[in-house]
Amino acid sequence: MENASWYTREKAEPSEEYGTLPEKRSIEELLQKGFFIVDKPFGPTSNQVSHWVKEELDLKKTGHFGTLDPNATGTLPVGLNQGTRVNNALAQADKEYVFLAELEEEKPEEEIRETLQEFKGANKQTPPEKSAVKKEEREREVYEIELLEASEKEVLGRVKCESGFYVRVLIKQLGEKLDTQAEMQELRRTQQGQLAEKDADTLQDIVDAYHFYTEEDDEQALREVLHPIEKAVNHLRKVVVKDSAVNAIANGADLGAAGISQLQDGIEKGEQIAIMTLKGELIALAEAQMTSEQMYDSEETAATLNSVHMDPETYPKRWKQE
Repeated sequence: MENASWYTREKAEPSEEYGTLPEKRSIEELLQKGFFIVDKPFGPTSNQVSHWVKEELDLKKTGHFGTLDPNATGTLPVGLNQGTRVNNALAQADKEYVFLAELEEEKPEEEIRETLQEFKGANKQTPPEKSAVKKEEREREVYEIELLEASEKEVLGRVKCESGFYVRVLIKQLGEKLDTQAEMQELRRTQQGQLAEKDADTLQDIVDAYHFYTEEDDEQALREVLHPIEKAVNHLRKVVVKDSAVNAIANGADLGAAGISQLQDGIEKGEQIAIMTLKGELIALAEAQMTSEQMYDSEETAATLNSVHMDPETYPKRWKQE
């Protein structure tokens, strides 16, 4: 979470001997544990896009983070090899969409604008028939919603929402509130977590960049489209640990508050957080067992691990202090 305030519990300097700044990783490392932000085209499924990346770049494994319908376009992060393991963190991130809907009957622009605002806050939805999840009513939050343009029977809008919110259902409910029928014409995901559509690249650009790298030994274009996994967790609040604590966490030990050097404000108990090194490397994703304020003063377990994302051998087991 880039805008959160930082607090220093104990000053520490990063070692020059161990670890690597994420942006300094080799292309080989990034292909083993990185991701692309694909600008998904209209037509293929998200799985087809992910598989295409795997085949074109001759990778062992790929996986997308957050499904887009075949008829939807926009931001689709695709993890590579070990990079697929941050799937859960990014798939569950908040999302933003721009949608185009068609009403059966023309309605006044102001009525449409006011009706859209009624969806701000908690919404009860039942997933559509085509979705792969259980058809049970559930509640999802809408953080922002606005009318961008209304022309005759067409409605262009933007919505920022909790993961798992269905814009298709929103449009159907909009029609019901306006006492007419409404059908989705186009849907584009413009943001996921802190990954925006301006960061996305077409499949062709990604493949071209890879070919420049493999055939002409020119890695510049590939570096512009290939991202370290740390960028995929920018939306999470973070805790930075001292180098002396890295190896234990990378080997599966829970985070003790005494190992913390810096932490972000606003962490709540039960929240998923990212545990980072002083160089900004992702060590693990974890569940906070206390708030930021408690982490600042406590000596107890600050977070329990959900998943480890660093090779345990990256930092030494016993840190020697001169």
